[in-house]
Amino acid sequence: MAAPSASLPTLPRQRPHPFDLPDEYAVLRAEAPISRFIWPNGVEGWLVTRYEHIRTLLADNRFSIDRAGNRPPSLAIGRKPVMMPRSLVAMDPPEHTKWRRLILRDLTPGKARALEPRIEQITREYLARMREQGPPVDLLSALAFPVPSRIICELLGVPVDDHEFFQRQTHIRSSVASTPDEVDEATIALTEYLRHIVAEKLRRPGDDLLSRMGQSTVDGEPVDPEYMVGMGMLLLLAGHETTASTIGIGVAHLMGDDALIGRLRTTAGAERLVEELLRMHSIIQYGVVRRATEDVEVGGVRIAAGEWVTCLLASGNRDESIYQCPHRMDTEQPRVPHLTFGYGVHQCVGMSLARVELKVVLRELFGQWPDLRPVRPVDELRYRDDMFVYGLYELPVRW
Repeated sequence: MAAPSASLPTLPRQRPHPFDLPDEYAVLRAEAPISRFIWPNGVEGWLVTRYEHIRTLLADNRFSIDRAGNRPPSLAIGRKPVMMPRSLVAMDPPEHTKWRRLILRDLTPGKARALEPRIEQITREYLARMREQGPPVDLLSALAFPVPSRIICELLGVPVDDHEFFQRQTHIRSSVASTPDEVDEATIALTEYLRHIVAEKLRRPGDDLLSRMGQSTVDGEPVDPEYMVGMGMLLLLAGHETTASTIGIGVAHLMGDDALIGRLRTTAGAERLVEELLRMHSIIQYGVVRRATEDVEVGGVRIAAGEWVTCLLASGNRDESIYQCPHRMDTEQPRVPHLTFGYGVHQCVGMSLARVELKVVLRELFGQWPDLRPVRPVDELRYRDDMFVYGLYELPVRW
C-alpha cells in the first residue's frame, strides 16, 4: 500500500449537538459517499456513508473482519496491537459461521424474550435503590450500567459481584485516552480472570452459556478453552457497555417528551420506540472496519486489495434517501431496518437481548417516574466523544 498522504482529509468528528452527527456526513452522503480519509493514528482508509453502500459492503465476504498483522484505522494514537483470545470479531466465514451458530443458541429472540421477567426484576431492584437514595442520582452508575452487566454475567455464569470489575476494564479498553500499557493490563486482567472461570465451568458445568459451550463440539472436536475465553470476553465487553450507553443517551433524549414516553405504555409502541432510539443513536460512532481481500468495486469506486474500509453506521441510519424523517425520532414513519447492529454475517449476536433490555429498562423507569428530568440541560452534559462507544459520562437526574 502507498505511504499515508498528508493531503487527505481527517475524519469528521465535531457534532453540532450531542444528538446530531457531524455536518460533514450529510455532505459526504450527497457528494462523495465512498471517499478517502486519514485517521488520527495515521492510517488511510475509505469512509462509507450511504445506507445502500454500507449494506452492500457488509454483505460481501470479500471484505474481512480479521485485523491480524494489519494496523487498522483508529482514533487511538500510538496504540500497539493487543493479543486477545480469538473470538467472532476476528473470524471470517466459514470459521465464523460455526462459532456464531454455537453462541446464538443462547441468544435467539425467543431466549431473549424469556429473560424479560428477570430483566424486569433486576431493573426494579435498581430503581428501588434509586428511590431510597433520593435525587439527584447519576442514572448511568445507578441503572444504565449495572442492569446489562448483571444480565450478561448471569447469562455467562460469571459471578455477578464482579460486574464492576468488567465495567472498569471495559472503560479502559475503549477509551482513546488510555495508554497502550493500560489497555494491555486491562486485557490481561480480563483474560486471566476468564481463564479461571472457564476452568471452573469445565470442572463443574452449570446452567449457563459458558458451561454449554464447554460441553459442545465443533467439527467433532471439544471446544478449545481458549475459544471459550475469547467468546466470553467478547460477550462481556460488548454485552453491557453498548446497551448501557444506549440506555443513557436514550433516556437523555426522551426526558420531557411526553408523546414519545407514552409509546412505552404498549408492547408494540415500546418496541417501535426502541428501534427509533437505536436508529437515531448508533453508539458505535465511528463505524465498523473491514479490509478488502481482493479488488472490489462498490458504488462505482474501486477498493484495492488490502485497503481499509470504515462503514459509518450512524450516517447510514440518517440517510435522507432511505428515511422519511432521518434526523428526528418519529415512531410513525415507514419502518426501514436500521444499521445499528451492523448487517450481514457479522450482525451483532446480542441484538435480541439488547432490544429486550432497552424496552424493559425504559418502560420501568418512565413507568415509575414519567416526569424524570435532567439536573442540567442535556446539551451541557459531558459526552464520550473520545470513546469508541459514544454516550454520556454521567446523567444526573431528579424526579
